[in-house]
Amino acid sequence: MKIYGNKLIKETILNMSQKDRMAHSFLICGEKGLGKKTIADWLAALLVCESAEKPCFACRSCHLASEHTHPDIIYAEHSGKLGGFSVDTVREICSDAYIKPNNGERKIYIFTDADKITVQAQNSLLKLIEEPPDHAYFIFTVTDRNVILETIRSRVITLNAAPLSREELMEALAACGVSGADAEEAASVFGGNAGKCLEYISSDAMKTAVDLTKKVTDCIINRDEYGILKNLTDASADKDMFKTVIGMLDCMIRDALALRYDPDSRTGCYDRGARELSSGTTMNACEKMHDALGKAYSLIDKNVNIKLIASVLCGEITAFRQL
Repeated sequence: MKIYGNKLIKETILNMSQKDRMAHSFLICGEKGLGKKTIADWLAALLVCESAEKPCFACRSCHLASEHTHPDIIYAEHSGKLGGFSVDTVREICSDAYIKPNNGERKIYIFTDADKITVQAQNSLLKLIEEPPDHAYFIFTVTDRNVILETIRSRVITLNAAPLSREELMEALAACGVSGADAEEAASVFGGNAGKCLEYISSDAMKTAVDLTKKVTDCIINRDEYGILKNLTDASADKDMFKTVIGMLDCMIRDALALRYDPDSRTGCYDRGARELSSGTTMNACEKMHDALGKAYSLIDKNVNIKLIASVLCGEITAFRQL
């Protein structure tokens, strides 16, 4: 198991381990595809490793950790339509955390993709995170750290996953059997996000989503209301596709705002579009489009007609584009 890039994260964790000052709770943040789950798995392996140089990935515990079969590394089970964690699951973990480890000295609980964790579930965990048993450790992965209550955030070590450099990305893609033209094309679309690059290479649906995102962006730049509606409607034929396009459009707005402050900042799937949006759209308009996209995204899982969401969103984007 290898972590590409993210030197600061590795140095922070190794420093704590070597000084025997390991924190009991970690929050790993960053957009989808940056390797948050790999970092969580690597950290869990380090915590159970039996060797002096941790993680060695040669001892029995490291092998079990790599295979996700270690009895003291517990992955919290997702539940419900939104993929959160039920209060019952959290309560079971709270009870289990006081039971001694099976194999070693540490027991690790990993909450992957915890963006949908409820306030109630977090409150159930709060006391345990405040005063954990000496053997218990907790790892959360999220795209947005703000979904975690401040009372919990103040008691965990926050680690921010970062995009890879070009050299690191090419090494990571080559290790997955990708090289040459495919790697170059993926890198031109998603930069240092290795996970999204791999998805782009292997998924026709992702390539379609990128194409639709670029078309909608061009239509926003050109104030083409019909084009915005047509391409959003095309995307809305599939719920997952629509969510992906809305998410990438929001990243386009984020990039357009970031470019106002740093013209050299890294952009997402459509560099030219982000730069034209940045130079030709007011900050107020970008902020309002961001809010509209966020509202549309939140409605997708609430049984609202997707074509209706697309139509309303088109109207809002068109209106805000005039600001």
